[in-house]
Amino acid sequence: MRALVYCRVSTQEQATDDHYSLANQEARCRDYIKQRSWQLVKVLKDVASGKSTERPNYQELLLAIREKRVDVVVVYRLDRLSRNVVDVYNALEAFSRSDVGFASVQEAFDTTTAMGRAMLGVAAVFAQLTREMISENTRDGLARRAQSGKWTGSPRSRPYGYRYAEGGLHVVPEEAEVVRRIFRLYVEHGWGGTRIVQLLNHEKIPTATGLVGRWSIGVIARMLRNPVYAGRVRSSGREYAGEHEAILPEGTFEAAQELIAQRAAMAPRSQSTSHLLSGIARCGKCRRNLVTHRTKLKAEGEFHVSYRHPSSNTGDKCLTIHKTAHRMEELVLEQVRRLAETPRLRESAMAAARQELTAGSSPLAAEKDDLLGKLAEGERTFDKWVERLDRGVIDEEQFVRLNEGHMQQKAKLRKRLQELEQEAERAVNLEMMVAEAEKILLDFSSTWEALTADEQREVLRSLVEYLDVYQYHMELKLLFTPALTLSLKFARGRKPKA
Repeated sequence: MRALVYCRVSTQEQATDDHYSLANQEARCRDYIKQRSWQLVKVLKDVASGKSTERPNYQELLLAIREKRVDVVVVYRLDRLSRNVVDVYNALEAFSRSDVGFASVQEAFDTTTAMGRAMLGVAAVFAQLTREMISENTRDGLARRAQSGKWTGSPRSRPYGYRYAEGGLHVVPEEAEVVRRIFRLYVEHGWGGTRIVQLLNHEKIPTATGLVGRWSIGVIARMLRNPVYAGRVRSSGREYAGEHEAILPEGTFEAAQELIAQRAAMAPRSQSTSHLLSGIARCGKCRRNLVTHRTKLKAEGEFHVSYRHPSSNTGDKCLTIHKTAHRMEELVLEQVRRLAETPRLRESAMAAARQELTAGSSPLAAEKDDLLGKLAEGERTFDKWVERLDRGVIDEEQFVRLNEGHMQQKAKLRKRLQELEQEAERAVNLEMMVAEAEKILLDFSSTWEALTADEQREVLRSLVEYLDVYQYHMELKLLFTPALTLSLKFARGRKPKA
């Protein structure tokens, strides 16, 4: 019988518990297989949380099952497969459809018998119960911390204007003045988020991470809604008096919240969404951005808005693009909300983003170290040539010839180092973009309706990689997620009948 071993360990378990180490899991599974005289085909390992199934080697496991390349899957313990009972049952259904068995070393499950399948179901329920209890205890702990006035966020995501030290928040004077300025511009001068972002980026004011020109609508929207600046902390929708120093004068934060509510209530939704995809939607054939087209209806003051191709000289295939605006926008927002409000999808997208960042940074660091090593070796060789010239081992003509080659190689290495520095800077910017996208998704439901049309477009631009529109469908690619094909069968942009 062909057996496949799957091992998983979380980052925390890997660091603190040798009992769950990948090496220990693999050894126990190998012994289990050897005792049954099975043939070990492959060992797959993941260092990831058991909450999500979006793990590279877990996906390879499912593929091996679908392709029937194995007869049985062996794990050390059930929760190594997943901590979610739904995911466990989905995996078991996949096993059953492909006639593949499942065995757990510690729980001694055998899915070839009815009793084994029943016991496995009971264990899966308890695995999820354990996870939910941990989550509940975590929430309770954060609530108690907030009630005592302590900030409940991560030290790595400290709010702009504060630094995290000794278990609490401490005001950073330079940043605090920027915070007060942002609130003054919003409350007293009536500036919107877009204008504030433009000012901060124009004045090259660094963000919380020290980057220049990286202020965004999402960051400003969250700052304006964050009670931490009024000396309060928030947990599970409730606010408590914080033990940290407030940055804003009394009443400023409350005035900002009233203004946010007023602007949200007064914003004409029909107009704010009529150009929501401007600069985002493009022709799937020629990649040119689509433009909005307004058709006046018989009813006074009413218009039909559609997206269409910008010109008539790009070929017949492009001319057919003429789609109702509100239908396209509804489809895009539906997918963005689905990503933002589904923890599993959101966490998978962010995990894929971080994996891509990690995969891209390692080769850069290795090449940089190699180049620095070659530069150092070149300098040592140059010193030897100087020494040989002083001792008369080589003459000046030989030295000049050797030095010319050395300088050419040195210039080449330095040029490549400069290129790597630029790539590293782009990687940092990409990392910040990913972090910003994650914050936007977490706060999407609470902030979207309060944003202006310009701010909503900025948010979409940060989340949409591309939106290609064709005659009967469009392809939407959100950040670090697979592309989706959305039907436009009922989104024809013709003028409606009166």
